[in-house]
Amino acid sequence: MDNQRMAEALRRTLGLRWSPVALRLLKRGEEIPKGLVEPPMPLRHCQSIIVARRGNSLYLPPRKHACPDGAGILGLVEMSPKLRSGELYLLFKKLPNLECARKMIAGRPEFAPGSYAATALAPLETAAFVPDVVIFTLWPEQAMWLCCAQTYTSGERQVFYTSGYNSTCADLTVKVMQSGKMNISFGCYGARASSEIDDFELYVSVPYGMLPLLVEALEKLALKSIPEERNKIYIHPVMDNVSKPSEEASGAVELEVNWEACDGCGLCQAFCPGNVFEMKTVNRAKKAYPAFVERCSACYTCVGQCPHKAIQLRHRGV
Repeated sequence: MDNQRMAEALRRTLGLRWSPVALRLLKRGEEIPKGLVEPPMPLRHCQSIIVARRGNSLYLPPRKHACPDGAGILGLVEMSPKLRSGELYLLFKKLPNLECARKMIAGRPEFAPGSYAATALAPLETAAFVPDVVIFTLWPEQAMWLCCAQTYTSGERQVFYTSGYNSTCADLTVKVMQSGKMNISFGCYGARASSEIDDFELYVSVPYGMLPLLVEALEKLALKSIPEERNKIYIHPVMDNVSKPSEEASGAVELEVNWEACDGCGLCQAFCPGNVFEMKTVNRAKKAYPAFVERCSACYTCVGQCPHKAIQLRHRGV
């Protein structure tokens, strides 16, 4: 699957507002990919991601990297002694003392100086190069589905390594390239103070080699799970029979199945985690019957999964 097709599938399944950003760190002597432009003014690495998500394709050698900290972390330049010492973090009041600053610096992912010569960024759909990572700007719900897609392909949960310091350079780029695993970032002081990332947005970075499997998983999740979640199929109806905390009230529920609407598909029986339903023959037709209503926990799975809305769940008053 090529970059354009993957970008279209990602936009469709996740409902993306912004293009995923293809990012490659270019080594010395490596040919500059076609279609890139050098911005007229230096940009921070975090700013270049924001510019690329809006449709621009960029080539940034060290002279076009405005953030010396980020350029040093990416291995484009030698980091200045003042930055390496941690002194500036104290001046910005971002850390309490040099010991804490030096510990943070020692633990963050970095590339050695001179490892790379430039950064190349483009919207995934137009990227004419093989990216190292693909960076998404997402709402939390969209990030959840990207994580679900990863679990769909492997059965594994995610373990993220992140910080509120040096986010787009260290956490989204270096860490993902070094580990070969997806990582998340909430941004950092620089990324949020100098770019238009929204307060409700976060970043997820994915190794490019992982992307085709994630796209395939998202397309399968989009057949059922994603639209059901977005349609909020398990939201309870308006509450009634409200009691005060000090009053005793029955926790029992009653289930009603409209047998005229029920077609006997058996989805309620299959999905019910408490095995509340049995299939019963009524006038030579199979119908759902809540035989063990005392097991019902009011999770609303049967209500949400019934294709004909044949099931109603109510609180049983005392």
